[in-house]
Amino acid sequence: MKQDFFNHLLHLLQERPQQGRRMVGLGPEALWELWQRIAELEQAEYRQRAQQPGRQRQVGGGRKRDANVLCRLLVTLIYLRQHWTMQAIAETLECAESTVCNYIHEIVPHLRSQLPASLLEQWQQECPSVERAELEAWLAELPEGDLLVDTWEQPIPRPQARERQAGFYSGKQKTHTRKNQVIALPGGIDIVDGVFGEPGPRSDSKLLEQTQAELPESLRFTADKAYVGCRNTTTPTKKPPGGTLSPEQQDFNRQVSRRRIYVEHLIRTIKIFRIAKETFRMRSARYEMSIGCVCGLVRLRAQYA
Repeated sequence: MKQDFFNHLLHLLQERPQQGRRMVGLGPEALWELWQRIAELEQAEYRQRAQQPGRQRQVGGGRKRDANVLCRLLVTLIYLRQHWTMQAIAETLECAESTVCNYIHEIVPHLRSQLPASLLEQWQQECPSVERAELEAWLAELPEGDLLVDTWEQPIPRPQARERQAGFYSGKQKTHTRKNQVIALPGGIDIVDGVFGEPGPRSDSKLLEQTQAELPESLRFTADKAYVGCRNTTTPTKKPPGGTLSPEQQDFNRQVSRRRIYVEHLIRTIKIFRIAKETFRMRSARYEMSIGCVCGLVRLRAQYA
């Protein structure tokens, strides 16, 4: 393992935090907090394994990891942020490709458990058994204003099974995709809820209707023209075929766009982590975990902005 690379990266985060943030996706303060949380989680898991009844291996036995928590975390963040191939990371670090793969597969579940992808997921983790009335009371405490909703599609490799590949082919993108939906607070200051890994051809409006069925009916949304007709959703006025919009309708559309643009900015921030933008290369079973992990990192990143 090439330690000089990690030393240079840590020096970059300390001396030029903006450049370091561009490299790993997090600033130094956010990185230190995440490092401590994952280190504590691994120590707790180690103690739990050591106290397992019927344990045969001696405590401290087995092969030791070549890198500490911080190094493995940095490797994972570089993969999520830059989306280099594991071979490229391995050549940079002068280690085996399987070692890089093991580090990423160890750390990503820890990130997913420590960083909730949305406010709703965070609240459900803190209050596992909740009633509908409690959910409505919690949502009523959110900042006033319509929630913002939008989706993005991400390319995936063509599924091998004929029936499966047909279900993921997006006529709009002319390739196989998965669709992700985010619901944000007014101003895009945080993610309220997210749906990840739906088939690309799934319509935006149907996806929102499915989400609305699980949320209180009182919530209102602001969205683009793909959501025309959805319940409690404000959308721009469509221009009639062969006609024009009145000045009042044009002014209304501008107001809707001014409110809605913040969810576009939020999606752009998510796509800074290129694993959420470029063709997804990991196994399909890990898609939802990976995108949820990125959303958790974006929320942590915003806390230290």
